Amino acid sequence: MIKKVCFTFIILLLTIFSSSAQQGLENIIVEKYYVANAYDTSANTYAGKLPLGATTYRIFADLLPGYQFLAAYGSPEHTLKIATTTTFFNNTDHGAVIPNVIPYRTMRKNTVMLDSWLSVGAAGEDCYGILKSDDDSLETIQHEKKFLSNTKRSVGIPLKERDGIVRHDEVPRPFFFHIDSAVKVFDGNHPGGLFEVKNGAWACLTGSKGADSLTNNRVLIAQVTTDGELSFELNIQIATPIKGVSQRFVARNPIEDEICIPSLIYGKESRK
Repeated sequence: MIKKVCFTFIILLLTIFSSSAQQGLENIIVEKYYVANAYDTSANTYAGKLPLGATTYRIFADLLPGYQFLAAYGSPEHTLKIATTTTFFNNTDHGAVIPNVIPYRTMRKNTVMLDSWLSVGAAGEDCYGILKSDDDSLETIQHEKKFLSNTKRSVGIPLKERDGIVRHDEVPRPFFFHIDSAVKVFDGNHPGGLFEVKNGAWACLTGSKGADSLTNNRVLIAQVTTDGELSFELNIQIATPIKGVSQRFVARNPIEDEICIPSLIYGKESRK
């Protein structure tokens, strides 16, 4: 069970802020991870309804070296949302709302690796998530039967070649603040197409770095699968290399020392 902490803590966390000359969040990267084919839908009777052609997206916070991801949050002034025009796919066999509790041994089964969830770096039990383009061909997960074998150009790098997963003994785990109701859209029992937060966050209290934090310091913060149009508006807090100094990045209407960057808004619906 995910530890619950009073949301007043996150408010205090957000107020420990000083401006820094350098912006530590360079970009939000959206990776097209996979596109479901007809064989993948053969598991629908026991693993959740995966629409043909559904796309799995991974969302990364691209940080400068030395910076750490602290939280993705929504506040009364800055709503956070991840939405689709249809519904999010959730694997009901071994899926979860956070990837840390998805056993590595199950990730080769059916469509588990296409599950929708929130993260602070993980892509599975004892696994970091990285861009497929940053991965190598070592220890690539070999899926049972023909699952996740789509090699069409729309997929990018096929998962059977590079799976965007790196094993590691210490992978950060997210803590939820006042989002238990909103996150149900990713639990498989409450299908829907909107994750919205106006007073909460998912966070890494000690700070999270990418698997390769000295060069490509990219932290995987969410994965979603849908056959609809994806959109999001994100607000993110990061820690700087200076102890006690953090930066807040918001999708819209910055106040005081808040910073806006274009990539915090994604998709046609969010740009209206």
